[in-house]
Amino acid sequence: MKRVSLLLAVALGLATAVSARPAVIECWFVEDAGGGKLAKKPAALLLRQGAESPPPRPDLAPERYLKVHDPAGTLQAAFRQYPRDAPAPRCEMSLYVPLPASAKWLSGLTPEQSCPRALDGTWLMVSMSSPFLSLSSLLRPQSEPQPEPALITMATAVLTVFTHTPTPRIRIGQDALLDLSFAYMPLTPKAATSLAPGPPPFGLEWRRQHLGKGHLLLAVTPGLNGQVPAAREGAVAFAAWDDDEPWGPWTGNGTFWLPAVKPSQEGTYLATVHLPYLQGQITLELAVQTAYLATQNPTEKKLE
Repeated sequence: MKRVSLLLAVALGLATAVSARPAVIECWFVEDAGGGKLAKKPAALLLRQGAESPPPRPDLAPERYLKVHDPAGTLQAAFRQYPRDAPAPRCEMSLYVPLPASAKWLSGLTPEQSCPRALDGTWLMVSMSSPFLSLSSLLRPQSEPQPEPALITMATAVLTVFTHTPTPRIRIGQDALLDLSFAYMPLTPKAATSLAPGPPPFGLEWRRQHLGKGHLLLAVTPGLNGQVPAAREGAVAFAAWDDDEPWGPWTGNGTFWLPAVKPSQEGTYLATVHLPYLQGQITLELAVQTAYLATQNPTEKKLE
């Protein structure tokens, strides 16, 4: 009986955890309004989908009410550790144009500068940020809204990049480990980077922003032959795909390790995952704490 009760409690706990994940994320669609100004319009992403029809949203234009198909399940995975009582992340959406990466060390990803026809059409870039999550996702919406019965636009998550530690605080002299996960689902097998089955080659770069410029700390291109800039400050990345399914979806890891951090290494870090003509980028804010400040942490005081 105790075992049954325990299993029931675990099942209820799992159900609660799943239901705690957001079903809808409210966003702002940002576009150029001319004259150096930006216009914002309300939008929403429907992430968790059941058998029931999506709720009507007469306040939204159908092209800004998106029902997201996420083959890799990455968007839900990104919210798995999100605190139940935390405010929703800030979300912005904008148009995106597929382009080859400009860096020479990434030229092997796009031997042809012209974008393949498989990537034609409208693309959207979604960015979410909060103290618990930094996420970027490239969505490919369908051309026409679907009446079901609410007017809503179907969209596929093609490339998603995220971290659960967007504001790491590291004591001076300790190693910094900045987690990074990503997922990719090509629209069709022909849209993959190679005719061979399996995950495609990709590029990963980590930069630290200083005086408005992103200074390259680390660049890697798993699956590609070619020279990349030398790593700086002892930085290392654990860059690899996690699986080798023939046609995707694929998930990957780009976690960044920086040894024995110093106060000069504090600041904004940019992590970018490059695929042919597609890029996903997130930001992290690294704070380096002195030994004195670390001992003033209220949580640590309470534990003493």
